[in-house]
Order: sequence, then C-alpha cells, then structure tokens
Amino acid sequence: MSKKIAFYHCHTPLHIGSGTTLDIIDLPVQRESHTDFPVMPSSSIKGVIRAEYGLKEVNFSPENFPEKPEACPENVNQEKCKEFFNLFGHGEHEGDIIFTDGKILLFPVKSVKGVFVWITSPFVIDRFKRDTGIDIPFNREALKNKGAVVSSEEPVISNKYLVLEELSFEAEIDNSLKNSFDMLELDIDPKRIAVLSDDSFRYFVKNHTEVNARTRIDQAKGTVKEGALWYEELVPAETVFYNLIFSRTENKENINNVADFINNKIFQFGGDETLGRGFTKVSVLEGKNE
Repeated sequence: MSKKIAFYHCHTPLHIGSGTTLDIIDLPVQRESHTDFPVMPSSSIKGVIRAEYGLKEVNFSPENFPEKPEACPENVNQEKCKEFFNLFGHGEHEGDIIFTDGKILLFPVKSVKGVFVWITSPFVIDRFKRDTGIDIPFNREALKNKGAVVSSEEPVISNKYLVLEELSFEAEIDNSLKNSFDMLELDIDPKRIAVLSDDSFRYFVKNHTEVNARTRIDQAKGTVKEGALWYEELVPAETVFYNLIFSRTENKENINNVADFINNKIFQFGGDETLGRGFTKVSVLEGKNE
C-alpha cells in the first residue's frame, strides 16, 4: 500500500488537551495510555488539515462551510467541492484519505552544552522503522554499556558526558545517527541528537514538558477571579512527531493532492491559538510501499 510520511515540527508549544484531571496539572496534554508519551490524535490532525484544505483549496468561507456535497455553495468550483468530500468524507460517508495518530520521534531537552538536544530511544526508533520502513541505525551495544549515544561531540562535555537537565549520562559518539537524520530532511540540527534508554526517554517526556499557570482577571477589581487559576501542560517547541497518510482506495492522485497541500506549510494544532500555541511545520516524505 502506498503511503506518505508526514513530520510535525512544533515551532511553538503545543496543547492538545485530554480534559481535566484531579492531578496538580488541571489541563494535561494527550498521551498514549501504554507509553505515557505525548501524542497528536489523528482526529486533531485530520480536522485541521480538512478545514484548511476547504478554506484555501476550495475557497469555502468560515461562515458557509458545507457539511455534505449537496450543500456546496454556488460560488465555489463544484468539482473541487465534490473532490473535497471524496478526500475527507462527511457525516454519511467516509473519506478516501486516512490519517494515523502523530507519534513522537524527537523531544527537546535542555543541555548544559549546546542549549538543548533532541532525544529519542530504541523503542521510538524501532516503532518508527516498523511504521515507515526507514531504519535509523545506531550503536545499540554502546547504549547498553553507557547512558547515551550522541550524533556528534557538540553537546558532549570533555568528550565523555551528556548533561540534560538534572541528569548526567556517559556518552558514546556515533556519526551514523547524524547521517540517518540528515536523510529525513527535517528542519533540525542533526548534530544535536541523542538516543537514551526507553526509561530515560519516558522520564523526560513525562516530567519535562512545560507547565504554565493561567489566570482570569476580574476587570472591576483588577485581581484574579476566585477559582480562576489553573495549570496547563504544553508539549515544548521543537518537539517532532510523525504520522502516516494513506489512500483508502490506493488513489495516488488523491494522496498526492493532500501531501502537496500540507508539505512545508505551517498549521495551527490544538488549543490557545490566540496565545500563539500549536504553530507547527509539516513536511512530507515518500513512504516505502508494502
């Protein structure tokens, strides 16, 4: 089956919420239940792309966005309108294009040297290979013996240690890691990538997201309204997710139209748009056929 691989590089912090909780964080981000890794739900990805495609490719207006092909406005190209519903579906019929959840590939962590590095893990890399057919080789034996495998010496202190937040890892430099990420054509610095153990990766993605305090001001008193203080979790800027895009009917023209539309463009995902959250660059690679 032909497919496209899409990468989602967060240019600003991202909040795709999972509702309220009884935890100290009132509004956490959505996470995979089995890994606790942050995730971009396919429904959010499809919803944003569907809306943008309708507005920009078909010239729907926000005030007159049809819910089914029979309601196509007279002032738009009728063929493009039908094509839109064929691609994305409507309430009575599923669309041709399939979007999977956005899974995490790289997570930024503050580094004592080099400002920050992107971290990943063997599980994340193995899952990426299973999903995409693209292998990212690295020195697995060195990871077992040391704490980290790093793509270059740039973030490493004294050619030996990688210091991330409050933790220090003995590091092995493996240039093949840099070469692998170069091939993905991501807008990142491939010299600042580190593979950590799965447990260390989960620790960072669980405990080193951003948590912001939010308030609502009583305009009459100029003070915080009673009960209007809450804490919101954000996936940090520079995080990279990926997902797969399929055509249900294996129609290459359909999948190419969507891929061309989203490639190298900025989309806004999740909440808090007026606060500048969720602005994300999308880039597309050709997936290996199965």
